[in-house]
Amino acid sequence: MAKVSREAAEVNARIVYWGVEGAGKTTNLRAAFTKLRPDHRGQMRDVASRVDPTVTYEVLPISLGDVAGIRTQIELVAVPGGPEQGPTRKQLLDQVDGVVFVIDASTGKTEENLASFAELGEALAAYGRSLADLPVVLQYNKRDLADGYALDDLHRKIELPGAAVFEAVATEGTGVLQTLSTVSKHVIRALRDQSLPQLRPPAAGAAVPVAPAPGAAMNTAGRMEQAILDEAATPEAADASREAATLLDRSWPEAAGEIERGTGARLGRSLSIVSVGEATRSGDRRVRLPLVVGDNEGGTSTLVLHIELEALLEDSG
Repeated sequence: MAKVSREAAEVNARIVYWGVEGAGKTTNLRAAFTKLRPDHRGQMRDVASRVDPTVTYEVLPISLGDVAGIRTQIELVAVPGGPEQGPTRKQLLDQVDGVVFVIDASTGKTEENLASFAELGEALAAYGRSLADLPVVLQYNKRDLADGYALDDLHRKIELPGAAVFEAVATEGTGVLQTLSTVSKHVIRALRDQSLPQLRPPAAGAAVPVAPAPGAAMNTAGRMEQAILDEAATPEAADASREAATLLDRSWPEAAGEIERGTGARLGRSLSIVSVGEATRSGDRRVRLPLVVGDNEGGTSTLVLHIELEALLEDSG
């Protein structure tokens, strides 16, 4: 779990990027390093494993500044993916606070991805934990090399309801900051629920602080998420997800119902959009938009929305 210091009013959390060899874990960290402002991230470095000093893994520290009055640092760790490096991967899950499961979406990798996902669950179980206990984000990397039907089948087999899902091409920086901001938001929210409200000691004579209102953690996490996107050295990295949200807002003014800022789009009373992937062209006048839709019971379903732009062009004439 995160290292929390009451005296220094700070928290240091760890997010592990997990996946098969070559999935793009290190590429994610390098892209984040390039896009985040220098004063908001440290230097990427190779660290020797405690299990086997001949094995190294990549680490990138980032600073979120003050979150609810607490100085917050997050260490991003890209685990080594080789078959013989399982002990190091397992050791890096010790006291982990969040996981990004980087899925190699290129053709023919389904079984390897599933084996890596199974290993992740088994390694956490060795520490008495499970994926249900942690903030987890699924990132389908190398989306430009993927077979869409195979990915749909893989997503069903992973069976991780409630997890946010993003498509990415990490070599181009696409989807990297969206993934990072979402998993960071979930980690900070979880830490607030567990310990952060009690971190600041009361002033002399002051009443003992109470837990924040239900919306406070969401608002703080939302501001932090936006800050990560805004700190990008190249703001274009966040344009696709913002454009996707705009498309949803403009295209479904009546069917989507109320748009609740900070909690996603509500589709009636029972469904909501859990996450929105990258908006990509699927023709001259079509936009392909992957969505994960959740219900009130915590279940999720994946769907792809194809938006025809021809009607919009006719209306504008």
